[in-house]
Amino acid sequence: MYERLVLLPDTLNKKCLLSKPINIAYGYYALNKRCLSLKSMKATLRIQNFGPITNLDIEVKKFNILIGPQASGKSTISKVLCVIHSFDYTIFSKASEKRQIDILYVFLNYYRIENFHKLNTYWFFEDDFFSFELNGLKIQIIHKQGLEHTVNRTESYYIPAERIALPMISESLFELTLEQSTLPKYFLQFGKDFTLARKNQKTFNLPILNVEYEYKDGKNLVIIKGNDPLQLDETSSAIQANLPLLVILQYPIKTASLFVIEEVELHGFPTLQKELLYYITERMSMPHLSSAYVMLPTHSPYILSAANNLLFASKVAAQNNDADEKVNDIISSKSWIDKNDFSAYYVKNGSATSIVNANTGLIDENELDSISEDLAGEFDALMELYKPNTK
Repeated sequence: MYERLVLLPDTLNKKCLLSKPINIAYGYYALNKRCLSLKSMKATLRIQNFGPITNLDIEVKKFNILIGPQASGKSTISKVLCVIHSFDYTIFSKASEKRQIDILYVFLNYYRIENFHKLNTYWFFEDDFFSFELNGLKIQIIHKQGLEHTVNRTESYYIPAERIALPMISESLFELTLEQSTLPKYFLQFGKDFTLARKNQKTFNLPILNVEYEYKDGKNLVIIKGNDPLQLDETSSAIQANLPLLVILQYPIKTASLFVIEEVELHGFPTLQKELLYYITERMSMPHLSSAYVMLPTHSPYILSAANNLLFASKVAAQNNDADEKVNDIISSKSWIDKNDFSAYYVKNGSATSIVNANTGLIDENELDSISEDLAGEFDALMELYKPNTK
């Protein structure tokens, strides 16, 4: 049975909010053997006056894609969800008003968004199990099915875009506590998770990258078929960025209610982006993760196109049961996404707009086209000026 630490800042344990770190065993709390029961797959999230977000209202479903320009707020939205799903509500619900805000700031600092909070900041999250409301310096929590169900629904897992730097960082840094390092705490935690995964499993076959990975004698060895082993920091940027992600996904993943994977497309050719998304949807549909929310902040229209394929595969199979096997031959059924389990939003100017067509359940073709219309517009303008040499 594999175990890893809960994603909790060390300061919480130091302040004696917890008597000791809680270990999570594969699918169960190791501390009390309580099985996690995750059923709700639809939630509401509202954010106002927080960092780049001025007024946002979205539905959170099983699979969620956030696309938009740099610094538009995609990561901010994801981190707000992580904060809400990181508290130990058995303690947090009993804390004083001031103590709740103190704890909130521990997690805001953990995700480096503490400076976004203002007196007019507003958050509201609600699913079938609990609601969380932050209004300036006041927090209200409603346990709709009892405190225990809220506790079972609140555990987050954050895979940062900074993972590209992992091969260049000494593993000794990951032995430090979260308070001893100047690295982002969420990145340090990811490094600890990667270190634990390779310690327990040693070797990983990663066909998406066409490599095998082995941790041997303190070295990160990457074996590309027909070639001598390379150290991880000697490989291509695509391998360096995505090997740690795939190791975490292939390793027996802990149960959580929220997974955030930043920039799936990181340094990947379009076909690799597609394969990574298909693999993520397959892994996150495993029985013990089937009720976890998955947030995918991205800049890549290829991720949208790949998601559309998974939505359409599910739609075709649902429309014609006889076509199941044929659809499965094209795209494995393990990766299909049901339209009721999917949302996609374009984040810009402090808000977010759904880009899913309500009638088809697919990402609107006009929205897909609009993402690249700037390039097309420039090309068309140049064509107007272009005068081919006919001499």
